Amino acid sequence: SLECGKIRFNYSAEEIVQICQHILMTTAHTCQPGVEGRLECAVDSYMLTTDVHRLSQILINLLTNANKFTEQGRITLSFEVLEKEGMVRFAVADTGCGIPKEKQASIFQRFEKLDENAQGSGLGLSICQLIIEHIGGKIWIDPDYTGGSRFVFTHPIHQTRNNSKKED
Repeated sequence: SLECGKIRFNYSAEEIVQICQHILMTTAHTCQPGVEGRLECAVDSYMLTTDVHRLSQILINLLTNANKFTEQGRITLSFEVLEKEGMVRFAVADTGCGIPKEKQASIFQRFEKLDENAQGSGLGLSICQLIIEHIGGKIWIDPDYTGGSRFVFTHPIHQTRNNSKKED
C-alpha cells in the first residue's frame, strides 16, 4: 500500500512556469481532438521549493483526468502566488461533463470511480491527496465552478519540513 512515509520526497528550488509548460506538452497527446490545453499565470517565472517529481505526478494526473472527460473546449492549468497565505495555488479547470455535487466528497477516497469508464481515476486522486497533504497543502474540487470540473490544490511557498528526516 502507498503510505506517505514510504514515498521519498526530495525538495529543490524549481522554476514552475517551465514545469507547467512542459507538463502541458507531455500530456497534450491525451487531449481529445479539438480540445486546447493552456497555461495561465501572472508571472513569467517563479521559483518554488518543491519535489519536482511529485508535483509533476499530481499535475499529470489532474490533466490526464481532465482530458479524459473533456470532449470540447479547453483545459486550463493555472497557478497564482498567494504571498499572504504563503501558498502557491494551482488549478486545473476543464470544460467537460463536470462531477455531480453528490460525488464530489467521495472522489478522493481510495477506490472511488466516477463511473465504469473512469478506470482507476479514484486511485490517482487519493494518491494526489496523500502527496499534497504531505507537502503541506490541500486539494479540493471548486464547488462554484460550473463550466466543467476545476481541481484546486495549494503548495506551501516555504518548505518547513526537515528533509533529512525520512518518516517510517
